[in-house]
Amino acid sequence: MGMGLTREMAGRLLHEQDPARFADEEEQRIREIGGKILIHGDPGYPPSLLQITDSPPVLYLLGTFRKEDRLSFSIVGSRAASTQGRLNAEMISGKLAGMGITIVSGLAIGIDTWAHQGALMAGGRTIALLGCGLDHPYPRYNRELRNRIAEHGALMSEFPLGSPPLPMNFPRRNRLISGISMGTLVVEAAKKSGSLITAKFALEQGRDVFAVPGNIRSPLSSGVNALIKKGAKLVERVEDIIEEFPDEVQKYLKLHETKIEEHSAGRDREERLILKLIHKEPVHIDELTRETSIAPAAISSLLMKMEMQGLVRQLPGKLFIRP
Repeated sequence: MGMGLTREMAGRLLHEQDPARFADEEEQRIREIGGKILIHGDPGYPPSLLQITDSPPVLYLLGTFRKEDRLSFSIVGSRAASTQGRLNAEMISGKLAGMGITIVSGLAIGIDTWAHQGALMAGGRTIALLGCGLDHPYPRYNRELRNRIAEHGALMSEFPLGSPPLPMNFPRRNRLISGISMGTLVVEAAKKSGSLITAKFALEQGRDVFAVPGNIRSPLSSGVNALIKKGAKLVERVEDIIEEFPDEVQKYLKLHETKIEEHSAGRDREERLILKLIHKEPVHIDELTRETSIAPAAISSLLMKMEMQGLVRQLPGKLFIRP
């Protein structure tokens, strides 16, 4: 069925030709899981989505959409992301979020996951646009991340509750990722990546498109390098993105620069704490989590970064040791 409707949901909608009843039932069901419905034109409806030609008449929301979320930026990329791609996504996301930009992505495994995590680790906000109903536990791998996003941002979908993650839903979802954002950054993408669909929507919607260049021998770079050839802004540092924002947005960001410095200092303290716990004997990641009280997702990211810097070395079984 179209718009992510299963036969059962379409039957409910057409039941006795009573759409009002369907709407009442949906509102009751979304309330039961702690969410709400935003109708096109409601005060809380994202104003940037009103600007696109096919904005959804109904949005399902878990979490909160705040006034500051109007300054949002999407970061997308390959599910089969490389280590360098993940670190780039996390770094750029964290710096933007620390400055007050809300990070938008699609909650998929890979670059999306690291974009969301980078924002959360910076103490910022993030929004995930889903290609299924909000009551569907997809992807299962990111269940914990879903919960954190609902607490520190929002999960959104235009698909009714109960909608499964059908392949046809995700290209449609991608137009909302780009549409809600000031611009879109593609970190890694192959030639036929769904991220390129998001970039295409962004261009059609009059949004800026950015891309991180990649190794010419890597299949994950073919899509991003092609975007740059076609005019996407090449990104080597966060400033390459910020300088394309309107002047009023840049002024707003300057007022929040201290957040980046505070976050950086906090991360340095966390790294020093981890290094104190890792001696000559291997230490399991669970023990590091218990001793530091750092969230599992955050400590995994920190350890990966520290491994890239040569500060720690990972052994089989999620054990870590000093080099």
